Amino acid sequence: MRLSVILFTIVLGGLITGTVFFVLRRPVEKGVANEYSKNAGKGSEQAFLLPISETNYLPIRDFTVSEPEIGAKAAALFDVKSGRFIFVKNSKQKLPIASVTKLMSAIIILENMDLNNVFSVPAETVNVDGTGADLYKGERIRGTDLFKMMLIKSSNDAALTFADQAQKQGIDFVAKMNEKARIFGMLDTHFSDPAGLDDHDSFSTAADLVKLVSQATNFGAIMETLKIRSADVTSTDGGISHHLVNTNQLLGHIPDIIIGKTGYTDLALGSMVLEVGLNGGKDQVISVVLGSNDRFGETRKLMEWASRAYSWR
Repeated sequence: MRLSVILFTIVLGGLITGTVFFVLRRPVEKGVANEYSKNAGKGSEQAFLLPISETNYLPIRDFTVSEPEIGAKAAALFDVKSGRFIFVKNSKQKLPIASVTKLMSAIIILENMDLNNVFSVPAETVNVDGTGADLYKGERIRGTDLFKMMLIKSSNDAALTFADQAQKQGIDFVAKMNEKARIFGMLDTHFSDPAGLDDHDSFSTAADLVKLVSQATNFGAIMETLKIRSADVTSTDGGISHHLVNTNQLLGHIPDIIIGKTGYTDLALGSMVLEVGLNGGKDQVISVVLGSNDRFGETRKLMEWASRAYSWR
C-alpha cells in the first residue's frame, strides 16, 4: 500500500512539473507579442518604432555581389517590409542635413496650419540665404502655392514665411519640430530652423532620417508635391509668377519613386533621402545619403546595388 502511494506521488509530481514546464516554454501568442512591441519604450513620450513584421527572410542577400563604395560621410539603405537595414555607413553619425529638414517642416505645417489661407511675406524672410530672393516683401500667396515652393524648389524663403506666420499664431515652429522628432524616436536629431540653413546647431543621422521618411509618407500632400517635376505659381493678385523646378534630379530616372527630398549647403554638402517601390509596389526601400559630393549618383548607386545584391521574391 505504501509503495502504491509513493508511486502515485511520483507520477503526479511528474505531471505537474511537465505542465509547468510546458506553460513556461509556450510561445507568446502573436497578438500579444505585437501588442508588447507597440507599447515598448512608452514613457512620457510615445516613441515611433520602425515597422515590425513577422519573421521574414526576404530580401535574400547575394554575397557574390560586393558592397558599393560610397564616398558620402554617412549612408543607409532600409527595407521597409522586413524592418531592417540592408546597408549602413556611419548611420549613427550626427551630421547637418540641410534642406532635408523641410520634410519635418512640412509635417508641422500640415498638422498646425491651413494651406487655404493667404500668407503675407515679411521682409525678414526674403533672401534669407543670400543667394537670391524666392519671394518678394509684401507678396501675398496662398498656402498651397507656398507649400509647393518650399518642397519642389526647396525654397528657404517659403519655409521661413510659414514659420513667421506660425509665430503670429502663437506656435513655436522649431519647438514643434523637435517635439515631433522625439515622438518619432529620432533621438539623435535636433532642429534649430525650419529651412535647414543652420549647419552648426541642427543635425540628424541616417538612421533617424529613415524614421522621418517613414512618417512623411503618411501625408499624401507631401508625397504628391514632391513628385511634381515643375510647376508655376503666382501671387494672389496674379502680379508675381514663380517657376518651380524640382531639386530631385532622379525624378523620371528611377522608377516608382514614392518620396524624395534633397538638401545642400557648403558645410553639409549634398544630402538626399529617397523611398522607392519594388516588386510591383509590394516592397519599399528607403535610402539616405549625407555629406556627399554626388548625392544623386550615390543614391542611384545604392538603389542599383540593392537590386543586384538582394532578391525580394
